[in-house]
Amino acid sequence: MDRKDFNSILSRNQIPSLLLFEGEEEYMKQSALSNLRKKLLPEGMEDLNETVLDAPETDMLISASETLPFMADRRLVIVRDHPALIGRAEADDRLSAYLSAVPPTTVLLFYCTKKPDGRKKLYTTIKKQNGIVIFSPLKDRELTSFVTSAFKDLGRECDDRTADFLIFTCGSDAGRLMTEIAKIASHGEAGTPVHPDEVLTLATPSAECTVFQMVDAVVSGQNDRAFILMRNQLLNGTDRLYMLSMLLRQFRLLQHIRIMQYEKCSKDAIRAALGVPPFAADQYMRQATMYTNAQIKQAVSICFNTEYAVKSGRMNLEGSLESVMLKLLALRTPSSDA
Repeated sequence: MDRKDFNSILSRNQIPSLLLFEGEEEYMKQSALSNLRKKLLPEGMEDLNETVLDAPETDMLISASETLPFMADRRLVIVRDHPALIGRAEADDRLSAYLSAVPPTTVLLFYCTKKPDGRKKLYTTIKKQNGIVIFSPLKDRELTSFVTSAFKDLGRECDDRTADFLIFTCGSDAGRLMTEIAKIASHGEAGTPVHPDEVLTLATPSAECTVFQMVDAVVSGQNDRAFILMRNQLLNGTDRLYMLSMLLRQFRLLQHIRIMQYEKCSKDAIRAALGVPPFAADQYMRQATMYTNAQIKQAVSICFNTEYAVKSGRMNLEGSLESVMLKLLALRTPSSDA
């Protein structure tokens, strides 16, 4: 089941005795756990009805699960990153057999912060009982709605376009977005709408957004700004190879836009194909028009060859990004439509 399915069974109070939380979206996973705690554990009785175990022996896990709740209908047993799910160990026969006999007075939750191995005996046993809840990253309108709702909960109004701008600036990780939302929400008065300038001024851009800004600086002839953005990302600990891959992705995107423009695709069709917010698609299209087809092809080649040279050991990672930036800046000349 996914996050929505879990929220549904939670609201109907039909929580199974065996669950496994997995998935990349850690913030939503933590939120689901918080909601599960609120549903199961009476206020003031939380510590008496919850047990958290790290890599427990089977006897300890069974003992915790068999303990009756105190002044509550059910108790919660949380097993974090069990080695039989994320490590080399395998669940013993006693544990596998017990999972089908967890008492109705207990909710046994296996919580994975790392990706579990779907081939493991423990995983397949839980899967057979329909206990797996997958927390995938939020996407598209669901992500936009998450941002606008979060601002509303904090007393600010945010329209979809500004929400998309924040997502484009900071990335789609819900936990990081919540940090930025709290920062921006506290900046203005309650009830006032969030302005894009607040996002621009206050939000910390992701590495992907910074690469977009770097390319924007390159195509605009702002050489100093391009290198300042690159230096700041490196000082923040961003990996050079990651930035190289992002530059390659960016110029490939511009190349796809030029191909679609050559094929007379409408702007709406291009926006839909890119799968990014409309304002971002417009910016990508603007960047693409600043190059000839040949220049974009050469930019892709520069980025690809450098990344390949680094990965194959023919080029030192140190200085590779700077070398690419110099070549891209040298490439940029006033273009005519090709």
